[in-house]
Amino acid sequence: MYSFIVYIVISLATYFIVEKIVRRWWNIPNNRKSGLEGLGTTHTRVMRIGWTVFFIWVVFFKAELVGVMVIFLMLGFDVFIQWRMNKAEREYVIKLLGLVFFIIFVTVGYTFDFLV
Repeated sequence: MYSFIVYIVISLATYFIVEKIVRRWWNIPNNRKSGLEGLGTTHTRVMRIGWTVFFIWVVFFKAELVGVMVIFLMLGFDVFIQWRMNKAEREYVIKLLGLVFFIIFVTVGYTFDFLV
């Protein structure tokens, strides 16, 4: 139980520190928008539907790996839309960083049984 909490805290702290460094290094402004606000109505709807599907799979079907795949697809879609529609702000770099951290987080967590 404690290893799970320590793993989460260390992972989040590492992500936020690396995100700060990347934002400062590449002069990417910090836009404090909600995670469910997209760049357009289609982007917003797809993200909201994705999170709804994720919670339905995890809560009702107890399928954590399917939930992980849904999050992976949503983050990938978000990176693509950010890159396609908003290249000037370079927010896609931060979204891609989040996707890479998510993949590493899940891989390490399941490899060392932190997430089981």
